[in-house]
Amino acid sequence: MKSKRYFIILLYGCGIVVFLAVGFFFQCRLEDRERSWLQDRQVHRQADELAKELESRELLVPADEVPGFASEAVVMLAYLGRHEQGVIVEAPKTAFAIGDGTLILTAAHCVASFQDSHTEAVSPNIVVISPYYGDVFEFEIVAVDQEADLAVLRAHWPSHPALALADEQELKEAQEILTAGYPVTVKEPSLRFARQVRMEKLPILTTSGKRSDSAIVLKGTRFVKGGWSGSALVLPQTGKVVGVLSRLYENYDKDEDSLLIRRNAAGCSVLSINTLLKRHGLTWPAQQKPPELEPVENAQRAFCVAVDYIEAHLNKDLPKLLPLAEELVSLRGESAQAHLFVALSAQAAHTKDSSRKDLLTMAESNFKEALRLAPDKAHGHIMYGNFLMVHKRYEQALTETESALAIDPNNELAMVSKIIILSEIDLNKAEKVGRELTEKHPTNAHCLFYYSRVLTALGRHEEALEAALKAVDLNPKGLYRGELATAFVHMGRFDEAEVCYERMTHECGCQGCWFHYARFLIEHRQTKLDEAEKAIDTAESKTHERVSQKNLTNLRYNLIQAKFRYLEEKESPEKAQAFARQLLAESPENGQYWFELAGILRTQGRYEEAVEAAQQAVRFSPDHPYRPRLANVLGKARRLKEAELVYDEMLGDHPDRPKYWFWYAEFLNEYYPEKTEEARKALTKAQTSGTDWSVAPEELQELREKIDSRAAISQ
Repeated sequence: MKSKRYFIILLYGCGIVVFLAVGFFFQCRLEDRERSWLQDRQVHRQADELAKELESRELLVPADEVPGFASEAVVMLAYLGRHEQGVIVEAPKTAFAIGDGTLILTAAHCVASFQDSHTEAVSPNIVVISPYYGDVFEFEIVAVDQEADLAVLRAHWPSHPALALADEQELKEAQEILTAGYPVTVKEPSLRFARQVRMEKLPILTTSGKRSDSAIVLKGTRFVKGGWSGSALVLPQTGKVVGVLSRLYENYDKDEDSLLIRRNAAGCSVLSINTLLKRHGLTWPAQQKPPELEPVENAQRAFCVAVDYIEAHLNKDLPKLLPLAEELVSLRGESAQAHLFVALSAQAAHTKDSSRKDLLTMAESNFKEALRLAPDKAHGHIMYGNFLMVHKRYEQALTETESALAIDPNNELAMVSKIIILSEIDLNKAEKVGRELTEKHPTNAHCLFYYSRVLTALGRHEEALEAALKAVDLNPKGLYRGELATAFVHMGRFDEAEVCYERMTHECGCQGCWFHYARFLIEHRQTKLDEAEKAIDTAESKTHERVSQKNLTNLRYNLIQAKFRYLEEKESPEKAQAFARQLLAESPENGQYWFELAGILRTQGRYEEAVEAAQQAVRFSPDHPYRPRLANVLGKARRLKEAELVYDEMLGDHPDRPKYWFWYAEFLNEYYPEKTEEARKALTKAQTSGTDWSVAPEELQELREKIDSRAAISQ
């Protein structure tokens, strides 16, 4: 009984404990929820307070904040590299002049991309756009501190409005800092860069005495966003520089990713600036003041036009380029860069409208003027050399290219241009130069790529493959896999070539990649002609033209030929004929379809029908080379007088086509054995090489032997 009572008491006690534990658990849960709710409210309250504070903030005009502030000291950096296919342009970056005006500071990452390797050989043109001069100048990078994200540049001008450096004590006493830069507006798909310096005043969150890209952290930006890197951090009272802006920290609520709590800005301090300047012996010019400078006429307008030009490039607003460049030249007639802008823009405009010969005249005259004004600039020489090369003025192009290399032996575009030009003049010299360049620059993929092309042209396919493999290994994301594919084709390694072409279409996918893939399928993959047709369709759909319309048209012509050839060889002439009739039912005036039908009927020995088809081909496409087939089938049909008239017409219109003379020699040898000497004369004219209409040496030799044999029999 007693034990039963103890058991009941124990059970009752356990119940009380459980009850209290459950109550404590729920109390804790309630407290956690309340605490979380209070934290959420605090987070949202902080966000609301920051939003209200930022809403009231405005972009500031430097002159209103710091009387006498030299806004013209804040400049823009731009990159206008040139490669074989066109121009590479990067968004302008902010920088500012210091000391006597010859040195410029910016964030290191703002100029890092200027030195990056590219997927194609490039002639770099890094420039600074000055609002004081209203002009465009070259500059060089003289010192970099990656840890502090700081770079020191030297511009090619005598002096410039500049900002003074503060000392470290002034930074320690500061409570707020002004950022001075050019605001960027992004309205997809366009970018817009301000033409006036603006400021945002920010409270200092933390400072440290370390060489770091976060030595200064500024709290809660509204306007400072991407594109402000490289801006000056200046003191509100004096306008002196205490650092360079380089980073943004965006803090979000942990539970609500969409809630931006604060965006902080950070950068290096004057400690990093002074340390880097001292290390490179640049302290003296940084501590000086610029001389008294007179205003430059039309500077603000010219500055705006130069920025407009860069902006038009970035936004692909191509029709604006030439008018803007011409306006800049009208304002800055002694600016070599302005004349280069006109020359390049006129050259680009001519590619869109080749009927305008005045554009070529404009381009060349401005190239020459740019070189007169700046004869020691490698970029100007290689730009002019590239222009001359495009227009097949190879000897002059070689002279300009060698001038560029004499000034800058490491200019990649100049190196590969020399190989390309010599390939047109003398393949053996091209091979020698290519070999020397690849030995001197063994890790330069661009030189290896063009050297591989030369080796292919010389028939040295194993060496070409080796060079192409090295180029792709060094530049796997570049466009050089196409040359590797070509080398594989020449070695008969079609599966490996196909893999290369497929990777090109996936990794790059430009018009050229799809064009070359389609051509490979047509020439080496008869069972994939439908895929080839899709590849041509894709190439034609690309808006950025890398292949001429003529070449695309010819490739589609080759595709039709390949389809007929496949049907004749793998199926039957009857199926090929049915296919031709089907196409003609849809397009009865298509000369190519009639031409192919004539060839099929010739194969079947139906010569009179073949003549009718060939006549239709010539009738509907008189500018296409269809008359040789008409002459041939007329001969087969024993209509020799008519055939000879067609040959006379062909040779009269195109006496420079060796293959026409070869076909005529064949005709004479077959049907007029008494005209041996005339056949030999025709064959002599067929021996010209180096044109698209050349005849293979073995074919020439075979026909020569036939003529000699026939002549011996007739004697």
